[in-house]
Amino acid sequence: MPVSAQQDELQRCATIEDSLQRLVCFDKLAEKYSDNPPQEQPQKAVKAERQQTHRDAAARFGIEHKNAKDMESIDKLTVEIASRRQDPYGNWIITLANGQVWKQTESVGYFSWDEEDTYYIERGALNSFFFGREGANRRFRVTRVE
Repeated sequence: MPVSAQQDELQRCATIEDSLQRLVCFDKLAEKYSDNPPQEQPQKAVKAERQQTHRDAAARFGIEHKNAKDMESIDKLTVEIASRRQDPYGNWIITLANGQVWKQTESVGYFSWDEEDTYYIERGALNSFFFGREGANRRFRVTRVE
């Protein structure tokens, strides 16, 4: 296509008042005259990328506020407990199956444990986190140690 025709198309896009429509017009032109047209990612690759992003977010859960670059966050994480013990003050130190270690930061009295129950860590306000058991009203504040 001659250069004058390309300039006419560019001029047409430049006269569009709506910024979004103008951007779309320029994008279509760029795609039209590009040597390497964009290729769509296969559906499996997109799904695998989303799963990896979720795994990465789960690994950073509880410490992402220490790194402002983290983009995705999870509000509630179902966890599998590898071990639990109490410190000298009676606060729980919980090691998860994925290697994360969480420590209770407030005293709440009795907390019942059952190996068959489902436990979770949930995000609270101001970078706080709560450990609880599904179906129970009792939970306690925790912080991630490792």
